[in-house]
Amino acid sequence: MKKHAHWWATVLFALALAYDLAFWGAAARQPDIGAKLRDSAQRQALLAHVYMNAGSALDAAVPMLDDWGARHVRTAFAEGFQRIENEPLVSMDLIFSNTWNSTHATMKVMYWAAPVLGLLALILWSRRPRKIRLMGRR
Repeated sequence: MKKHAHWWATVLFALALAYDLAFWGAAARQPDIGAKLRDSAQRQALLAHVYMNAGSALDAAVPMLDDWGARHVRTAFAEGFQRIENEPLVSMDLIFSNTWNSTHATMKVMYWAAPVLGLLALILWSRRPRKIRLMGRR
């Protein structure tokens, strides 16, 4: 297990990144709050803004991800949806200061999981065990 840790970290990073891109891309494409979230993210949350820009292109290319992300956005932001619409300037503060339900808590964990797992994967790849050859090939 230890000698394959760099692969596990890379796979977990890819899964977390795919989740973030699908979720935030769908959030940016929501008809009623998408533009407000995008404006707020541009001012307050650089990572969310990056996820939204890359995720919007991914969601446009893969409609299944867009549907999945839209369902999760609606579920995660259900309790704060009206406040996000009414107070668009502080929508990122609303999203990250409260935890409304389990889908919202998962979104908040996955938001930070991708950069942390990416850094961990880079560290593990640089420290991976390499094959040692004592004798040259003949």
